[in-house]
Amino acid sequence: MQNTASVKILIIDDEPAISRMLSIALSKKGYVIDTAENGRQGIEKIRCNHYDLILTDILMPDVSGRQVARELKKIKEKTIPIVGMSGTPWLLDNGLFDAVLPKPYSLKELFELVCSMAPVPL
Repeated sequence: MQNTASVKILIIDDEPAISRMLSIALSKKGYVIDTAENGRQGIEKIRCNHYDLILTDILMPDVSGRQVARELKKIKEKTIPIVGMSGTPWLLDNGLFDAVLPKPYSLKELFELVCSMAPVPL
């Protein structure tokens, strides 16, 4: 297993069950997980913390995943990979996201994508 202990991931999703499932699955792989229950809270956490990867639902009320991606590009000097999760990925302009994870997805797809995008310390 790769050393993921210092890789910090922010999960932004307005559905608590999804956030919980992603948190548990990725924590079991050794990633350090933080969550935000909406886009506004996610942006505040991005401003105040360091993350190696951000997973965000795209369709959320108030502040969408698209708005989170736009704001991330404004407030962070260094590029942080951002993955948009969506049930309608074919409707997306992928220019905002480094990758899109179409719903429903398997844990295997999630792990492969996260592993390919999150820097793994040596």
